[in-house]
Amino acid sequence: MHTTTSSHQPLAGITGRRVLGTGGIAPATLGIDGSRLAERPSHSGTCIDAGNLLVLPGIVDIHGDAFERAVMPRPGVSFPYASALLDVDRQLLAHGITTEFHGVTLSWEGGLRGEAYALRMFEALSQLQHTLGASHRVHLRFEAYHLSGLETALAWIADGRVGLLAINDHLPTTARRMTDDRKMAQYADRAECDVETFRERLRTASRHAPDVPAAMARLIAAARAAGLPVASHDDPDVVTRQHYHQQGCAIAEFPLTVDAARAARQLGNETVFGAPNVMRGQSHTGAPNATEMVAAGLCTVLASDYYYPAPLQAAFKLVQLGAADLAGAWNLVSRNPARAGGLTDRGVLLPGLRADAILVDDSQPGLPRVCAAIVGGQLRHATMPLSTVEASALAAGGASLAA
Repeated sequence: MHTTTSSHQPLAGITGRRVLGTGGIAPATLGIDGSRLAERPSHSGTCIDAGNLLVLPGIVDIHGDAFERAVMPRPGVSFPYASALLDVDRQLLAHGITTEFHGVTLSWEGGLRGEAYALRMFEALSQLQHTLGASHRVHLRFEAYHLSGLETALAWIADGRVGLLAINDHLPTTARRMTDDRKMAQYADRAECDVETFRERLRTASRHAPDVPAAMARLIAAARAAGLPVASHDDPDVVTRQHYHQQGCAIAEFPLTVDAARAARQLGNETVFGAPNVMRGQSHTGAPNATEMVAAGLCTVLASDYYYPAPLQAAFKLVQLGAADLAGAWNLVSRNPARAGGLTDRGVLLPGLRADAILVDDSQPGLPRVCAAIVGGQLRHATMPLSTVEASALAAGGASLAA
C-alpha cells in the first residue's frame, strides 16, 4: 500500500465509468480547478482514469473517537499526539474518510478525557496542519456536569478551535456503576488515577446537578452564536430531545430509543447512528438497530464512532441488505454528515465544491476497498498504480460532472 500526504501538483480531473453524481451512477468526467471541482478539466494537466472503480464523494465523519486508542493503546500507556495523529490520518484515508471530526471529550473524569489531553490534540493539529492528508476538525464532547471546565470550553469556542459541540451526560450511567469495582478500575485507568480518586471525582461532579441546566444553556448559546452545529448525545426519550431542540441542538446523536429518533425527525433534526451498529447488526449498548432506523427513515447520518472502517463498510452493507440503494446509503456517510456539520462545501461531487473524492473497488461483495483518496484536489492516498490520461484528450468530449 502506498499512502502519501505530501504536497503534489494538483490534478486536472478524474474520469470514470461509474461516478456517483446527483443523478446516480454514470460515466462522467470531473474537472479539478485547484481545490475545487469544475465542470470539465482544463486543457493541461493529468487526469486520473478510474476505469470501472467507483468514484464517490469523500466520507465526512462527524463523530470518531478511535484516535483515543492511538494515543492510549493500553491503560496507562500514552503516546505523543503528533505521531498518533499521523497514524490516524493514514487510517482515515485508507478507509475513505476525507473529513474527520475528532470526538475530543472535556470531562470531569480527567486523564484521557481531560483538558490536558484535549490541549495536546489542538497543539498536534496545529503543528501538523500542512502535513496531514485528510481534513481534521474537533467535535467537542462536553460532559454536562463538568462545570469547572465551562469557561475553558467557552474560550475554545471563541478561539475557533471547535467545529461541532455535543452535550454529553455519562454521569448517571457511571454513578450506577459506583460499586462495580471492575468498571471503576477501567474508568480510573482511562482517567489516570486510582479508583478512590475517580470515585471522588464522580461524587464531586454529582454535586453540580442544580447548576447544570443553566450552564449547558449558556454553552449551547455560545456555540450557536459562533455558528457551530450543536448535538445532544444519547437522548433517552422524547422530552429530552424536545428540550435540546428548543435550545438549538439540531442534531440527535445516538438517540437511545426509537421514539426519541422519531421525535428528532419530526422536528427536522439530524439523527446520527453508529456505522459499527450496521456492520455488527446491533448496538453494543442496547440502542436501536441502525439498519432498521435507516430503513424506517429515522437515521440521516452514520458515523464511525469507535471504528474508522465502519462508514465505508456500512454503506455497502446497507445496499446488500436492501435497506438503501448506493446513492441513498452514501448520503448517510457523505452529503448528510457534511450538512449536519455545517460544511456546505463538500459531500457531493458538484462543480464549485471541494474536490474530495475516493476511488473504491467493490468487485468483492461485502468487502469494498479504497484504492485512492483525493483531498482538496490532491492525491493523498493510493494502494495501486493509477491509470492517467491527459486533460486535453478529455476536454473535447465525454459527459461532464454537471451533465
